[in-house]
Amino acid sequence: MPASDPALAGAAAVALTGLAEAYRPRPVTPLMPWRYSHRLVKPYIVTARGRQWDDQMVDTARITATRQFEFDDAMGSAGLGVAVLHLSDDGVYLVVQSWAKDFQSRLSIFSGIDVGDLRPAPIGAGTSVWEQEVLSHERAAYVRHILSAEVDVDAWLDDALDTRPQVRYDGVPSGT
Repeated sequence: MPASDPALAGAAAVALTGLAEAYRPRPVTPLMPWRYSHRLVKPYIVTARGRQWDDQMVDTARITATRQFEFDDAMGSAGLGVAVLHLSDDGVYLVVQSWAKDFQSRLSIFSGIDVGDLRPAPIGAGTSVWEQEVLSHERAAYVRHILSAEVDVDAWLDDALDTRPQVRYDGVPSGT
């Protein structure tokens, strides 16, 4: 085990090593933007190994996300948002982020056993490392395309994170 701070010795170091060994990147799939009369949303799907998604799951998650976006609009949304549907090993999560006034965002998390029973996550629940990957990309895209002097909404919509394995010319996924 590499040298580390003595404060993280013993059980803490073993726990961190276990996390590092268990972590695997998960593919992020961007979907076509959701367009509403006063709002644009960039939806994404994150999938754990062995999990599959379909259009019905996305439609069900969109209903929950839309209700949250409508609430966010009433609270002062800028009209741009992100939705991340995460099909995890232990359930389903939906992260809804609305860009608001004064450089702020509103973040809401929903969880459930499946998409059909998404409920607000317990108070204090946060996003996973996989969901944060999307939110980090989206923060950078928002600064680059919206907070710049140009305010280029089309470029913001086009700037989507896609970490799905790419197939090479020989039919083998890259990185294998």
